[in-house]
Amino acid sequence: MNENIVREKTVCFTGHRTEKLPQGDGLVLLRKRLANEIERALQDGYDTFLFGGAYGFDLMAAEEVLKKKTLIELQNPRQIRLIAVIPFEEQAARFSVADHELYYEIMPKCDEVITLNTHYHNQCYAQRNQYMVDHSNRVICCWNRQ
Repeated sequence: MNENIVREKTVCFTGHRTEKLPQGDGLVLLRKRLANEIERALQDGYDTFLFGGAYGFDLMAAEEVLKKKTLIELQNPRQIRLIAVIPFEEQAARFSVADHELYYEIMPKCDEVITLNTHYHNQCYAQRNQYMVDHSNRVICCWNRQ
């Protein structure tokens, strides 16, 4: 177990890839609901957020956490950590250009990047998911019933 992650104060994210996410107004509503859930977690005492680095909901969640990190509340200062849990080093190699750019925009802003494997193997995504669940006490997810 990573000593830097306190399970009782950690949230992880999981959800659909870009092609299964809603578009237009639905995507705006999803972002708003996601921001509200992150804020609720912060109010409940969570301060660490794990995401798996996949395109779609994972990157959207990371963006929303980064927005919270940049918001300074003088009356209620809070330490927020964003940790990427990457299944293998070249995960983003086959992302679309836009998702690839977003991935490499987000990664340097993470407080920590945990890379579980050097190369892809058929269990690496399940291993990443298990790691995040084992190190979290709350999950925020996006599922569209498909």
